[in-house]
Amino acid sequence: MRFPASDSIVMALQVPVRNPGRSALTTLGLAIGVGAFIAMVSFGRGARTSVVAQFETLGSNVLRIKAYYGPDARQPRPLTDEDVTALRRESTTLEYVVPNAASNLNVTHAGRTVSTAVRGTTPESVHTGARQVAAGAYFDQADVAQRNKVCVLGAGTAAELFGRTDALGQVVTVGTLPCRVIGVLTERGSSVSGGDLDELLLMPLSTFEAYIGMPSGYFVIEARPQSRALLQAAKTEVTDILRRTHQTQPGQDLDFRVISPDEVTQVADQIGGILTRLLAGIAAVSLLVGGIGIMNIQLVSVAERTHEIGIRAAIGASPEQIMRQFLAEAVVLAALGSLAGVALGLLASTLVAQRMHWPQATGADVVIGSALFGIAVGTIFGYIPAKRAANLDPIEALRRE
Repeated sequence: MRFPASDSIVMALQVPVRNPGRSALTTLGLAIGVGAFIAMVSFGRGARTSVVAQFETLGSNVLRIKAYYGPDARQPRPLTDEDVTALRRESTTLEYVVPNAASNLNVTHAGRTVSTAVRGTTPESVHTGARQVAAGAYFDQADVAQRNKVCVLGAGTAAELFGRTDALGQVVTVGTLPCRVIGVLTERGSSVSGGDLDELLLMPLSTFEAYIGMPSGYFVIEARPQSRALLQAAKTEVTDILRRTHQTQPGQDLDFRVISPDEVTQVADQIGGILTRLLAGIAAVSLLVGGIGIMNIQLVSVAERTHEIGIRAAIGASPEQIMRQFLAEAVVLAALGSLAGVALGLLASTLVAQRMHWPQATGADVVIGSALFGIAVGTIFGYIPAKRAANLDPIEALRRE
């Protein structure tokens, strides 16, 4: 007697109905494995995306030049207009060179006071500092030339001083300097170090220099290359130019540092990728454990159904058909476990992403890949019990009760 393949599938689908408790225990390990794999990869990708996004708030395709106060460096020379002029005049790779002065001051309006980072800069800083205006406008070259007492507020500073009231056109006092608010920046969140990027006030550099002062030179000079491909060349060129303006002798420590947020972002991205693969590898082990669980339960099932296997063999079932029957059952159980694991993984990754405030990073490739891997693991580990069932001697099998 021949048993069609469709009969094996139908009988395999009946196994979870006949033995719901055993089927649940059989699929539990695989479900946990698939769910853990999806969740771990999602956690790794979400954290990676969140960290990279924080680094990108520093600006992309930008070089940041700071005076270096390291223990092994000589007394640093402040960054000055001479450095800015030299960079603008001698560089062949830079599109923007933006000096920035800095101070922490109290900003007051209508009895409300907030301590915030005050920056004096130029209009080109919108291209180097990853800043966008949400309301109003940025100051322009006319404001710089005339030393106008105008300012642009970060979203956090605007909220603390004005609440839901429109800040545009209002006058705030920066230290002792009255400034008219002409713009409010978009919200940026926190930096990698935990600082609030929205606690900020920007004003024209000439106004800052005239009314607040900058005895220690520029806080930072931001330089943007003409293209991302020129980033490394621009870094080398900037270093050479500033080495001359600072009169640094060969072999002498530099008293400045040229840092690219892009480089830090790439390192963070690489580390995030490594951690994601590590988490995926750890979770994959639980998938193998789930496969072993299916094998063990199937071996028990073969032992309990030995008499049934003998009867099937006696009425004409071939060893291949018997093996196909048990393999079909393993596939069905593995598929059920994988589907349950997908549900668990999606739920866990969503809850954690909401809790940690990072983007939901569960891709279709991870979901489909983990489900197929789970089914494959269940099938592979189900082969051993199926092979044992197929190799049973029909006479010996019929003797067992």
